[in-house]
Amino acid sequence: IVELVSEFTTNYPILEYRLVNIGRAAEIINGSLVLPGETFSLNETVGERTAENGFVKGFIIDGGQLREDFGGGVSQVATTTFNAVFFAGLEDVEHKPHSFYISRYPAGREATVAWPTVDLRFRNDTDTGVLIQTIHTPGEITVRFWGTKAYDEIRSVSSERYNITTGTTKYEDDEECVDQDPVSGFDITVTRQFVEGGTVVRSEDFETHYNPADEIICRPPPA
Repeated sequence: IVELVSEFTTNYPILEYRLVNIGRAAEIINGSLVLPGETFSLNETVGERTAENGFVKGFIIDGGQLREDFGGGVSQVATTTFNAVFFAGLEDVEHKPHSFYISRYPAGREATVAWPTVDLRFRNDTDTGVLIQTIHTPGEITVRFWGTKAYDEIRSVSSERYNITTGTTKYEDDEECVDQDPVSGFDITVTRQFVEGGTVVRSEDFETHYNPADEIICRPPPA
């Protein structure tokens, strides 16, 4: 472990549940060492998002709609970690993009997690260890991977958005309803390019499909 291999920072609108949950997940992950050949699992490392484990309730996406559950906001940590994996050139074992696009994340380069089914996993396919450092301040999280670079550079090349779709407007007269703005759906291809001596020696495509998010209005439909 001799150098900074990759780092990535994401920002988020400050809400109390995000401060707690993002901070707690970052605290647990910080200092993780992934040895050569080992696979890192975010769910295994962070554990179940419960009050006993230091998490609070916050908004999550469930079936294309927002609802409250423990650990809301942890996907911010997953997305930031996934980008550190991406730019370190490490092997993506498992990542699942959000069902609809969240504009503070890079399109096609983001990940969600849900206990215990949806995980973020990567394999250290290099010959040296990878040490994970997290830095969390209100509204911002950075994930750094320390180790030995396997490539001179990793580049990200994105396609235009295509197959663009729109959702509908739904009225819901339900006490658990959460108002939701509409978001267009689209497909996008992100290519990871591995560069040695100024030449792309291999590339890998990540194809992502985003569903549209409906506009949700929390009141009875107009007569």
